[in-house]
Amino acid sequence: MLRLPAALRILKAGAWLACLYALAFACGRPASTPAVGNINIIARSLSATPTTRVVFTLQSPTVLSKPLTIPLLVNGDQASTVFRNLPVANDYLLTADALGSDNLILAHGAVAGVSIFKGKTTQVIIYLNQVTSPTPFANSSPLIDAITLPTDAVAPGGQIVVTGTAHDPDPGQTATLSFTWLAACGTLAKAGDVPGTDGNHPSHSLATWTAPQNQGTCQITLKVQDVLGITTSASFVVRVAGDASAAGSATVSAVFNGGPEIVALGAVPAQLSNEGPTSGVLQMIATDPEGDKLGYIWSSDPNSPCTVEFTTPTQVSTGFTATPTRPDADHCTFLATVDDGVWPDTGFKKNTVTAGLILSMTPPLVAQIAPSFGIAYQSTDTARGGTVILLGAIVSDPEGGTLSYAWSASSGLPPQATLPTLLGLDTNFTTAATWTVPVGAEDMTSDLVVTLAATSSVSGLQSTSTFTLKPANLP
Repeated sequence: MLRLPAALRILKAGAWLACLYALAFACGRPASTPAVGNINIIARSLSATPTTRVVFTLQSPTVLSKPLTIPLLVNGDQASTVFRNLPVANDYLLTADALGSDNLILAHGAVAGVSIFKGKTTQVIIYLNQVTSPTPFANSSPLIDAITLPTDAVAPGGQIVVTGTAHDPDPGQTATLSFTWLAACGTLAKAGDVPGTDGNHPSHSLATWTAPQNQGTCQITLKVQDVLGITTSASFVVRVAGDASAAGSATVSAVFNGGPEIVALGAVPAQLSNEGPTSGVLQMIATDPEGDKLGYIWSSDPNSPCTVEFTTPTQVSTGFTATPTRPDADHCTFLATVDDGVWPDTGFKKNTVTAGLILSMTPPLVAQIAPSFGIAYQSTDTARGGTVILLGAIVSDPEGGTLSYAWSASSGLPPQATLPTLLGLDTNFTTAATWTVPVGAEDMTSDLVVTLAATSSVSGLQSTSTFTLKPANLP
């Protein structure tokens, strides 16, 4: 077993305690340390697009002459780094950019007014949000251009072919319009659709209507819907008459109605947890060109990895509770549907539009703390060539992980790790080492430094502490 030097064994109780409590300073002489501190940074990306690396930039207008930039590879869903020995200031600006394989910035995060304290390690977690927001929902209602029928009077049980023509102001949507024919009486069979391209070449739909056996009037409605869910309707009346052949003209009465428009969707909070339920509030803003009274329905997309309960799903605003359905859930999709009522004296809805709101699901914010150094010990603060220095420290991990240690020295061979008890240290010490001072160290012109780095197995964060020795021949 190694024995402590005689000089150490005869230290008085007061000097012994002072040495034990000296953190990274020489015992027995005035401390002279620069006003510097450290910062541990973790960047977590909220972008669903895979990132390959994260670039950290550190700036301070008062103490840094130029920004410090460090690119790091991504480890899982986060990247981390440590800036050490930063000048003390309270105006640091931290930015982080997540880059894809093409080096384009996919997500960005920043935090300003960060303070660096002397001898302290500041912890910062930056969440990176997607830089390009989803395209806002914008869609025009399809337009019914004309309805054609051969006569406005049909004999009981007789048939006519009706034609509807429509186009969509939004490029490319005319060809994908869907036509629905509805009749308040009789039977109606759709005959076929002919896709168009634009307002000059609209789409057509044909349907065959068979009149009922009773005389009277019957309303027929054409509904045209685009691929994004907006519907436009037009209705007309056909007479069922006993002497339909006497009719010599056709009168068409078409009523046009513009569809409602969802102007905006919002949520508080806009970021959900993927580890349990998140409650919040949804809000929509919708308008109608005719000022019709609007009806609202909130629902969730059955294909998104979440379940949602709504408090008032038929109101313009509703509370919600979203719960992930699997551990890797990264989003939850809410659907907002608006209609502008029904046609008078019928059960037919006028127009309906639906828009989606996608909220990210991420792990809850958990601030992680780096390993913490407590009491440190060194057998002497004087460097003389060939002398064996005994070193020890008490280190704890606030995250409850297992600590790994790495010893290094500014010159000579690295320190040799050993058990604290073999140096006669108290069992509370968690790490220890011996270091042989290199030959000629007593004549060096600057202090020698031994560094201890402790890394947590849980957080991956690292903290360091230094032991300083003064060359023996320095005044």
